[in-house]
Amino acid sequence: SKATVSVLNWARFTKRLFTMSKNYKPGQTVFYMNEDKEQGAGLGKGWSLGTLKTMKGDKRFYEVEDEGKVWKVEEHNMHTHLDGAYSKDVTDLFGLGDLHSATLLYCLKDRYCIDDNMYTRMGEMIISINPFCRKDYNDEGLMVKHSKNPNPREAPPHIWEVANKAYVKIIQQDRNNQSVLISGESGAGKTEATKTLIEYLGRMSMNLAGCTAVQKEIAASLNKKLKACNPVLESFGNAKTVRNDNSSRFGKYIKLYFNKASGVLVGAQMEHYLLEKSRIVTQNEGERGYHVFYEMLKGMTPEQKEKYGGLTKAEDFPNLNKGQMFERVLNGKVVADDAKNFTALCNAFDDANISKESQDLIFRCLSAVLWLTKVEYTNDESTGKAKVSNPEILKKAAVLLDVDADVFAAALVTLSKTALMTKLASVQEANDMRDALAKALYSGIFDWLVVQLNDVIKPSEAALAEENRYIGLLDIFGFEKFKINTFEQFCINYTNESLQNHYNGYTFVQDELECKQEGIAVPSVEYPDNGKCLAMLDKNKTGIFSLLDEACKAPTATDATFTESTWENHADNKTYFVKPKSTRPDKFTVKHYASDVEYMTEGWKEKNSDTLKNPIKECLLGSNIEWFQTLLPPVVDEKDRTKKVSTVSSKFKAQMVSLREELSSTESHFVRTVKPNPQMKPAIINNATVMAQLTSAGVIETIKMKRAGYPIRLRHRDFYLRYRMIAPTSVSNKYKGGKQPEDGEELKSVCREIAASMLPPVKDIPQYDIGHTKVFCKAEASDKMEGVRTTAIEDAKVISRSFIYRWALSWDNKRKEKAAAIAVRKEEEAKIREEKRRIRDEELKKQGKTEASLPGEQGSDFSDLAVLFPHFDLPVIADAVRIAHRSFGGGEAREKAQEFLLDMQKQRLAEALPVSIKALFDEAKLGARTQQTLNDAGVNNRVALFNLSVGDMDKHGFSKSEKEGLERVMLHQQSEWVCQQRLQVMLEAGSRKQEDVDRDVAALNKAADSIKKQMESAQASRLVGEPVIRKTGGYSQEQVARFVAMGYDEAKAKAALRKAKHDPVKACDLLLSAQ
Repeated sequence: SKATVSVLNWARFTKRLFTMSKNYKPGQTVFYMNEDKEQGAGLGKGWSLGTLKTMKGDKRFYEVEDEGKVWKVEEHNMHTHLDGAYSKDVTDLFGLGDLHSATLLYCLKDRYCIDDNMYTRMGEMIISINPFCRKDYNDEGLMVKHSKNPNPREAPPHIWEVANKAYVKIIQQDRNNQSVLISGESGAGKTEATKTLIEYLGRMSMNLAGCTAVQKEIAASLNKKLKACNPVLESFGNAKTVRNDNSSRFGKYIKLYFNKASGVLVGAQMEHYLLEKSRIVTQNEGERGYHVFYEMLKGMTPEQKEKYGGLTKAEDFPNLNKGQMFERVLNGKVVADDAKNFTALCNAFDDANISKESQDLIFRCLSAVLWLTKVEYTNDESTGKAKVSNPEILKKAAVLLDVDADVFAAALVTLSKTALMTKLASVQEANDMRDALAKALYSGIFDWLVVQLNDVIKPSEAALAEENRYIGLLDIFGFEKFKINTFEQFCINYTNESLQNHYNGYTFVQDELECKQEGIAVPSVEYPDNGKCLAMLDKNKTGIFSLLDEACKAPTATDATFTESTWENHADNKTYFVKPKSTRPDKFTVKHYASDVEYMTEGWKEKNSDTLKNPIKECLLGSNIEWFQTLLPPVVDEKDRTKKVSTVSSKFKAQMVSLREELSSTESHFVRTVKPNPQMKPAIINNATVMAQLTSAGVIETIKMKRAGYPIRLRHRDFYLRYRMIAPTSVSNKYKGGKQPEDGEELKSVCREIAASMLPPVKDIPQYDIGHTKVFCKAEASDKMEGVRTTAIEDAKVISRSFIYRWALSWDNKRKEKAAAIAVRKEEEAKIREEKRRIRDEELKKQGKTEASLPGEQGSDFSDLAVLFPHFDLPVIADAVRIAHRSFGGGEAREKAQEFLLDMQKQRLAEALPVSIKALFDEAKLGARTQQTLNDAGVNNRVALFNLSVGDMDKHGFSKSEKEGLERVMLHQQSEWVCQQRLQVMLEAGSRKQEDVDRDVAALNKAADSIKKQMESAQASRLVGEPVIRKTGGYSQEQVARFVAMGYDEAKAKAALRKAKHDPVKACDLLLSAQ
């Protein structure tokens, strides 16, 4: 049956999920695994949602209806679906209650497709799903804002937070060097993620407050050079594949160095791994070779093409036309302009300080590679061996390489040469030698470019003289499994096996380390250790790489004998190795952490050797251009059998060992990139495609292992604040009225008491542990506490609503009474004004000066102003009205006349009142009319003011604020007078009797105390009367005081009242929910 739960409480249902999986009922919504649906056809299995119909007779299969179709599904390929078991609002996958691959997939799917979120957290890891389009939340403005955020984890998940965390650790926390591992399959967005991280770190280093103008200039220049590296590396190291139009065919590890003191980026260093050399000479259907070939053929001028041997178009060169793909096409659209990219490449060369002369040599060598792949062979009738059949093509390559064409032709068909004998090659061997030279030349160019780029971006000597830290970014190829997997896939998957081993060790060892640092017992959790699989691959003597190297040393060894040796050494290793049923020695299967992969071994020996024959090396050493001589490896002494043979696998294995040591010396962070669909379209997730990647990335296994230990880890204070409402009475009685336990042993003891009351052991297994700074809980234990807490909150809402309603009703009645009193007062004031107007009109009539003597509006204005200014002679008011109407007219006349009279009144008061009394009246904020009334009544000195009573104030027409203001000022003045008198007495003490002095001082002290009490009483009376009248931010002080008395924080109470628009009931609900 379905259970409806809120997003906040889905974790409570974890236990039920696993017990219900065997109790399926018709009509129930279920996840089911299906690979026959159109979206998953040929891509493996993927989870889908359907409705359970019936169980088949053998009780092993179920019928599931989905989109009008009925599928036959086995029980182990089904999983119960519960509403609220996952949500797109979950930003951290560790927060999923139903920790299953199906709910994980649908959580990511909803976030990506519905909420347009490409990033999701998984603990400290970021999962990044390629959006295949530009997103607003990745723009530069937000990047700058994010880099200045002191707590970026409070923001939505973003890849920037990984860079931010690594940077903060080395600069602000003085931690060790950091590394960020970015992995994923081709097309998942690894390269773009790496570029984004580099740009963010450069931006962050320049935003520091202590960064000087010179440092900013250096960092900006370095950022420009780093950006220049991208077009160069992409042109020479990327190619279009069936999965990605811009796939990196090599791995790279970039170290960004930062000055420890200033935090400024001072340099970088790059290392590359395993360039895919076979792509230089051939491609699969629908793929291209490296971008640079197509870019130069599209972007060069006719003169340049002629200079390099008369280059034509890509379709004419065998190493570019195998895949019959000559444009970078995505979903039928050309997504890149090769000609424009060639221009960008040349500009990048300039920005990277690669000279025009060096650029010319690069294009000469690339052109030579193109012409070399067009060289063809035929059988020489006299020798039965190979000879060049199109020497005119070979001559073009020889001219570009500046070697003798005849010597070059002979070298290309010679296997070995001594003083006594020359061994010639067959046509097939000659083709292999030609391709080996093409690959060696291109690989040499690529290596040289990396060296040059490193020279441009490396830290200066001055920077190296200071203490630095670095952040390493590893952009490496993801796990691969195709229909046919060969030597390249074996090396790539060995890399991923190594990195997964590092990830397993780092993640779970760090987990154990945290437990030890917190002083708690390490939970017994088995995590996948693929160390034995790695040993099977790279162990000396018996490892598959070592067996392949041995085959390359033995002249009589073949691919078949190498395959048989793997069977002999590893057939008994059922855990990681599978020997095929076929007796033909051409394959074997490795059980990797991600998937079982069958490898075809044909051509492995040749690919692993990848060695040029000495005659070709010697020929290139004869070139007149020294640069070409440096591109090839040195000549090998074939007679020296003691010298170790250098192979591709031995170099690569050494690189991987070095990389693992490098990563182990740093604090690691992880970014898993995901390709959402094979068509590379935005806003679409293919379930099977994504599920395969999540599995191969170890995501599912990671979450399972985490949940098996202590996944819930809260700091003591956070644990107490969250669960204090369900604490035992011994705790709740001790900490009432906002009182809280002190940090340290007291708080730790309280947390233990709360946990112990709620979480007894289950089958003698503890469900929690209390560390030095954190409380550690099992997933099920956290679910239980969350359930009890949710119930407590709902109960509290019922009780609190009843109390709040009564209070709100009382508050509303007081408000109505206050409003009624104000209305009565206003009515009485209006009557008084009317009576004054009547009396004034009678006086006007007696003097014969009625408002009829002034026309229209002037008469009305005159009448009003005569009431407002009773101390003015009537002719003066009449003159002011006439002048105002004559000068301004309309609606402004009355205001201007009033301004005239006010100015005259102020001038009269200034002249009539003493300066000190006028200042005192102004300080009390008495109106001009009130001041005039007091002056006319003779209250224009201190003695008269001190004798002024409250009744006198009412008689003179004081407002409430004027009475309070004058009372405050008078008390202050009296206090000052008492102090002055006391000082005078003390000064005169020497000339008077001591008993007289003591008597006067005591009297003055008594007067001072009396005045002080009057001032406090006046202030208190004002505060008592103000709560409902005077409001701050729209809420009353009384309302805030009520919530504080209930134990709520004052700031939170004010915020809740503002959000509830001053409704105390709604504010109460908000405060309860916030807990």
